[in-house]
Amino acid sequence: MGLHQDILPYLVDICASIHDQCGVVLIGSVARGTERTDSDIDLNIIFPRDEYPLNQSPYVDDDNRWQLRMKDHVQGIRVDVAWETERALLERLDGEEVINCWPFSTGKILHDSGEIAGPCLDIAKTWFADHPDVASRYEAEYAEAKRRQMRQRGNL
Repeated sequence: MGLHQDILPYLVDICASIHDQCGVVLIGSVARGTERTDSDIDLNIIFPRDEYPLNQSPYVDDDNRWQLRMKDHVQGIRVDVAWETERALLERLDGEEVINCWPFSTGKILHDSGEIAGPCLDIAKTWFADHPDVASRYEAEYAEAKRRQMRQRGNL
């Protein structure tokens, strides 16, 4: 097990302590098992229904709703976190914005005491499996966005 995998239990404990029924989903290269030593860890927290405890944790703030933002460094690894409510995420998955949910289609559930992350991931996985052309286009765009991000950080 690598360092990324070693620190995941610590991060899950932090996220799970924010709300006792939240789901925690790992996305990105660590979820796919393709991380490098300089990879970050990308987490999505899903809160049940419309409940979201803003300002109770540095991991959940207005700036990272929908969008991954740097929220921590653990043992030198950058941790990016995004969050959403179950209701809003299900609306996105059921509408035109499902295309923006590609990261969920390759995500890995780390915690789901409220059983809300599983159904959301299932919807995303099914939709992208039924639309392989969209999935491959999104993968290419995502890879290019990550390359730009790495260049901006000075890692390329």
